Amino acid sequence: MTTLGPHPAHGPVPGTMDEGDWLDAPVLLDRQTAVLELIAQAAPLSDVLTEILRSLEGLMPGASCSVLLLDRPTGRLHHGAAPSLPSSYVAAIDGLPVADGVGSCGTAAALNRPVLVPDVRLDPRWADFRDAAAAAGQQACWSTPIAGRDHRPVGTFAVYHRTPHTPTPREQRLVDRFTHLAAVAIGHAELVADRRARLEAETARRTAEELSRAKSQLLAAVGHEARTPIQAIVGFAELLGTIDLDEARRREALAHIGAAAGHVMDLLTDVLDVSRLEAGALPLQVAAVPVAEVVEEVLGLLSAKAAARSTILDQELPQDGPTTVLADRRRLRQVLLNLVENGVRHGRAGGAVTVAATRDAGQVVLTVRDDGPGIAPDLLDRLFTPFAPGGTQPLVGGDSVGLGLALSAGLVHAMGGELVVGRTGPGGTEMRVRLPGP
Repeated sequence: MTTLGPHPAHGPVPGTMDEGDWLDAPVLLDRQTAVLELIAQAAPLSDVLTEILRSLEGLMPGASCSVLLLDRPTGRLHHGAAPSLPSSYVAAIDGLPVADGVGSCGTAAALNRPVLVPDVRLDPRWADFRDAAAAAGQQACWSTPIAGRDHRPVGTFAVYHRTPHTPTPREQRLVDRFTHLAAVAIGHAELVADRRARLEAETARRTAEELSRAKSQLLAAVGHEARTPIQAIVGFAELLGTIDLDEARRREALAHIGAAAGHVMDLLTDVLDVSRLEAGALPLQVAAVPVAEVVEEVLGLLSAKAAARSTILDQELPQDGPTTVLADRRRLRQVLLNLVENGVRHGRAGGAVTVAATRDAGQVVLTVRDDGPGIAPDLLDRLFTPFAPGGTQPLVGGDSVGLGLALSAGLVHAMGGELVVGRTGPGGTEMRVRLPGP
């Protein structure tokens, strides 16, 4: 018949743990589980270390504990957690240099071994910190280095007492256990930080590559967009210089040159504005702007283009008083000019483009509606990207969506609002500008 040793429920197994260990075991398990759950939840390191220190203080009445974290590049120890020590004392030892003879913690980290000072009033290593310890009511300090993955210190685990004190074997075992738990927490935090740093670096690299590629595509698109009007300018200039034209044809050639030059200037101005928006350097003069006045200006400026397509320009503004928005007047006009011109150009010939305004919870929504065929679905997700490659039905230009909508979206955002597609389809497109009211 096999004889079994005592069951843990009935007492400690001889030769394995003493009575104190046996009594501490359930509490240790509960505390360790709580700490590991915090680590699994990705709690801040300071919260995990505070839980560790409070757990040890609960098992060692009269003790106050702290963790200092080692900044290896500078060779100094900084505050990690100290739930029971006065903040004045924590501040006094923050930035402690790692060196033999610098308190218990500085010495422990320098020598990579525990340092016990039963009475700080008598130990020369505490000469520079006795007053701070006395003000905090602490007379004994026992510091243990916290080992990192490379077995070198990553911090120190200190236990303070208000009277001269030498740790018991039980206290030594408890501190060993909780120092190891602190090492696990710090190691996990370092792994998470390393992983986050690598992810951020990879994201930054990919973003830089995408930005570089987008810049190259933008430059290529601008060059392509500008080539046609520049060729027109060169061609008509050669025509004027080599052939005697009658006055009517000469004025026509000059008009073509002027129109082409204006197109190039508008394109370059838009590119410059987009660059300023990206750099956050676009000057804005935000003030209360009457919506009706800007809408009248826009419709008046586009009346000739609308008439050329037999398009009716209309407005639907609130009748219960003037509506104002907080915006840069010139930039708001620029945005509405772009949206209404798009509606005229891509709406149905003989149709209508309407500018409406409504108030909504302290904001104003400006809506530009047309009755065209709508925007191609494959363009919607890149509608506000400068010179996004065109889909089956380009919105602006021959093979791209140009700069206009990207610039308009950026301008509205810079003025504290947003530009979105309200709806689009065979019945027409609705672009919505939301801006703050005064």
